[in-house]
Order: sequence, then C-alpha cells, then structure tokens
Amino acid sequence: MLQWFDRRLELFPSLLKLVRAPESVDLVHANSWQGFAFKRPGVPLVVTEHHSSLHPLLRAHHSGAQAIYHRCCVWRWNRLSYEAADAVVAVSRFCAEPLLSAAGNRLRIINNGVDTAHFRPREDGQTANPHKPFRLLFVGNPSRWKGADLLEPLAQTLGADYEIQCLGGLRRDYVPGPGCRVRALPRRPPDEMPEIYRATDALVAPSRFESFGYAVLEAMACGLPVVGFDRGGTAELCVHGETALLCEVDDLKTLAANARLLASDSALRHRLARNARRRALECYTEEKCGQAYAALYREILQA
Repeated sequence: MLQWFDRRLELFPSLLKLVRAPESVDLVHANSWQGFAFKRPGVPLVVTEHHSSLHPLLRAHHSGAQAIYHRCCVWRWNRLSYEAADAVVAVSRFCAEPLLSAAGNRLRIINNGVDTAHFRPREDGQTANPHKPFRLLFVGNPSRWKGADLLEPLAQTLGADYEIQCLGGLRRDYVPGPGCRVRALPRRPPDEMPEIYRATDALVAPSRFESFGYAVLEAMACGLPVVGFDRGGTAELCVHGETALLCEVDDLKTLAANARLLASDSALRHRLARNARRRALECYTEEKCGQAYAALYREILQA
C-alpha cells in the first residue's frame, strides 16, 4: 500500500505523527526525512536514505541558506529516523558511509533499480553512429554539487564539434548564459526519457557529490557510455574503462579528453555502451531491488 502526502509537509514532518496507519499494516517503509513520524507501537519501521545529507562532501557545496536548513532541521529529522528504525537502508556504499555510527548493525545497502524493459537501447540493438556535432547529455538539477557550473567551460573547451544538451531536474531547469554552447532541452514527461537518452552519444556526469546517480543508471540501461568524475555513486555504478571513462573531480582537461576519445574511437564507444547495458541488467534491475527489500521485510517481521 502506497500513500503520498502534501509536499509542504516536508517542512513540518512531525505533523505526520497524526496520520493513522491502516489496521492491516504489518510494516512501514518511509523516507529518512520523515521516517521518525511514522513510528507506531508494535509496527516495524524501515527507513531508506537516498541522499545522505549528513555526508561531509555535500556540506561543502551547501549555500548559506541550505547549510542552516540542513543543520537545524534535516540532520535532526534524519537522526530521529535512524534511531526509530528497525532497519536503515542506504542506496549505495557511498551513501552508507556517514550512517555507520548512527545505524550500526541495522544498516543495509540496497541499490536502487531501473526498469530495463523501459530504459533500453535502440530497437535494433545497435549503438547509434555519433551525431555531428557529438552530443553529450547532462540530466539533473543545475547545482554546483551536480557539476552544472562546469558545463559551459566544458563546452568551450570541446569546441564546435561537440554539443552539450542539458535537461533540468525536478526542482529547476538549466538556463544557459549568453553565447553559451550548452543547449537547454524543454521538460519532457518521464515516459519519454529513454528517447532522450537514445538521441545522444554519451552521458556527462560531472557530479562532485552523488549518493546514487539515477541518470547514470538510466543512461547505462539505454546503452550509453558515460564520461564523468570518479566519485560517489557515479564511481559505484560505473567501471572505468569498461562502462565509462572517469577522471578526478574538477579535472576539466581530462573530462574533455575523455569526451574526445569517445567521439573519435567508435570501437571503444560501442564496447562501453554494450558493457553499460550488461552491467545494468546484471546488477541494477528493479527486480533485484524489489527482491532485496522483500528479503529485508521478511527478516524484520520474523524477528
């Protein structure tokens, strides 16, 4: 049974304590920001941490207002949720790092999954020939920790033979500056995302902080190679030299060189694309994710 709540309650999660759980509920599964509010006597609670707002690397990229909000509210809510939970789930090893002291042996790692039937390569199973100009796709909120500030310098470095297309995230759209070589794409329904991935040559993932990296996984499932930074969720999802070309954070020169290498070496590009699809199928399907949660539920209920 799924239940959704008004987004404005994100600022007042304690009000969710007033919500009555249906009598048939044996277990509650909630997000870390609001999980504590759903703790009920005699009903086990599972909390999933998707973002790891406690991670010190994220704090380095907060604005002043974000830092105050996280320090005064989010961190407190998260800790209350970790304390109340019978099990705390992190979506990656990187996400789990700051949770060890708070969750201890209640901590589990269950990776997110992708619908590999929906996110899939072209119908003919072949990797498309490179477009002219070579198309790199960025998907995400245009924030500094996502590396959006590097898109324009990267475009300038690559030159006219390359185009960076940018699709904004849930919160904001990307607005390119005057004369910028980055092309902002209009918002599209989620069902059309596979088409967007398949219309490009590679995904660019310059995130300085990424707990998991859904865009990376969706691109891999669609048979796209990835160029990005060797950090966090991107580094866990990708394998350098097999599914992606990764470099150190903020190494713009190597990031551009990797994009040029993909554009010039068709054999490498096709090999990375095939391996990316295979890795998504072997490690990150929705079925694997669902089975892992089902096993955790059984474990908690039996205990």
